[in-house]
Amino acid sequence: MKSEYLRYVQRFLDLGVTEREAKVYIELLSKKQFTSSELQKSAGIPRTKIYEVLLKMINRGICIERQLGKVKFYEAVEPRKAFRKVLEDYQNNFQYEIEKKNKIAEDLAKVFSRVYDKNKNLSAPLEYVEVIKDRAHAQLKILEAFRNSKSEALYLIKGPYICDTSNRLKQQVIEEKKMLKRGVTCKKIYEFKELHDEEFIIDQFKPLAKLGSKLRVTDSIPVKMVVFDNDLVIFPLQDEILSPNDLTLISVQHKEMVSACKILFNFMWHNAKPLKI
Repeated sequence: MKSEYLRYVQRFLDLGVTEREAKVYIELLSKKQFTSSELQKSAGIPRTKIYEVLLKMINRGICIERQLGKVKFYEAVEPRKAFRKVLEDYQNNFQYEIEKKNKIAEDLAKVFSRVYDKNKNLSAPLEYVEVIKDRAHAQLKILEAFRNSKSEALYLIKGPYICDTSNRLKQQVIEEKKMLKRGVTCKKIYEFKELHDEEFIIDQFKPLAKLGSKLRVTDSIPVKMVVFDNDLVIFPLQDEILSPNDLTLISVQHKEMVSACKILFNFMWHNAKPLKI
């Protein structure tokens, strides 16, 4: 019985009734009426706290106080009425809190909207440039650019590669396929030597070419880069001094820079040779 009693006390707590109120209410249900001293003993409530608990229960509407002569007796309110009153109080308090928080939010919005409007057009120096050293983070940045591309993706490609594992290569191929299926134009220029030395690159060409990816080769590529639409260019730059196999990815979201890079790409595309697969 003790475990069942504790379980029901917990249900009262879930309803929003305190543990002492729950114990007193359960005791009140066991007979018609109690004196405060009887409740204090049977419910195990400290003598100094029993009147405080009973007053809260009376105010909640789950307990009734009656007086016969000089003695006060306490009775439980019928459970359905008592619990309905607890819920009504909860709803009223909840509504009050919502209205209070709405008022606070409105007041804060009035103050800080002026700050936002004043500063939203201020640009931080080089906020359009992002530098990424970590290869995993760089991979995520490139995949994000694939997903956001709407019209074209122009590649100048040579190693070392961000997709230095089969899993990363697979992720890029999957996203490029999705990009091609959306109607995005994909053009790539590789170095002749690169295709000869890195045979794994050839494996990805056929399925992408079938979906419309256009491939060309040239003798030398001056810089690795991918241009997306008219507003983003990504440079995976090689650290030729300290560690030639490490890459630093620089992402630039700047229309004039993108325009200059597209001029370079189109010049090289015009002079490159189509790759036959």
